[in-house]
Amino acid sequence: MRYLLILSIGLLLFGCTGEESLGVDTQNPRKPDLIPHLGDTGDYSPGTNDTLNYYNTIDLDFENNGMDAVMEGDWLKIQWHRLEDSDIDYLQVYRFSAQDYYLDSLNFVQIIDTVDYNDQISYIDQAAFIDKNYFYFIKVFDFAGNSTVSDTTSYKLIDKPYLIAPSDNYSSVNVNSLVFEWQQSGSDAIQHRLLVFNENRELIWQNTPLDLEDFIVPYNGPPVEPGTVLIWRVDSFGISFTTPLPIEGNYYTIKSGAESVERYIFIE
Repeated sequence: MRYLLILSIGLLLFGCTGEESLGVDTQNPRKPDLIPHLGDTGDYSPGTNDTLNYYNTIDLDFENNGMDAVMEGDWLKIQWHRLEDSDIDYLQVYRFSAQDYYLDSLNFVQIIDTVDYNDQISYIDQAAFIDKNYFYFIKVFDFAGNSTVSDTTSYKLIDKPYLIAPSDNYSSVNVNSLVFEWQQSGSDAIQHRLLVFNENRELIWQNTPLDLEDFIVPYNGPPVEPGTVLIWRVDSFGISFTTPLPIEGNYYTIKSGAESVERYIFIE
């Protein structure tokens, strides 16, 4: 009788404590915080006469402005704040479009990649298409198999500007003789922005042509010392799209745009 009583108490205690009594991690990771499109380099800072430059990180090739187009191919960058948990094993990246959701609100999401987690804060989708109102979220897994889903961010790629002149690695003895020229395919772009940086990614000049048909812009920026390396590109911007019906209970305003490749200029 005493044996049965002790056994019953033991079973009761085991049932109350569950797997945690055996040291198994059952705590889900904290929710990842995806960063929406924050703006673009060259935007005016509200309330000031300064322009924003999102190349403000140790990595000068990383534009720290949340979800955005990138210059390599028709690619999209997804960005999130650094994950707080120290035991994240891997990430799953999910994508869907507004078009997919409205056609089938039950089967609209696809996993586009599963990647090991190495403290990264971004992912590049190299299989995106232009003219799609895309939505992304990620799911993080810890080493015990617990998982948490992030919030959702969105963006739309449009056609890239095509650079004509100056050619890449162009050399010039006089910065004031530079003339920038490019073309735009497609019809979604409503504005272009020419950006000129030095090699430290400091924005030294920008120009927004009013004419959307004739993209020939002479340099009219500050003086540049001999030996300076310049980097230039052109960003294009489309209209914003607000979802006419809620998606998973939320309305979204989707920004759109594209970035050209970058070219280098050497001032002799």
